[in-house]
Amino acid sequence: MRTSLRIELADAEGALMRLIGLVERRGFTIAAMDKSETSGGQSTVTLSLAARDGARSMDVLARQVARLLDVRGVFTRDTDDRIAPEIAARAVAPSDRWRQACPPRH
Repeated sequence: MRTSLRIELADAEGALMRLIGLVERRGFTIAAMDKSETSGGQSTVTLSLAARDGARSMDVLARQVARLLDVRGVFTRDTDDRIAPEIAARAVAPSDRWRQACPPRH
């Protein structure tokens, strides 16, 4: 099953490499990646992910991504209930289906 993560990431040296490395080490394959620059020195990275096996948990990945240096927010489009309720949040906007997967670190 594929799922998507949207990560708000500060434009800092090595931030994108740390993100990609963590995703790969946690057993997810990046099927597609889109990075767009936003204002204030931050980028939005959208990852389409596929788990390598059924033992991989998206809520664990979302929490670990949120702990990375330079990550400002983690949002998910995963519609099934595998995201732990304690980290799932309300939708960003009524027309936008992204929801915050982890509370902001900063």
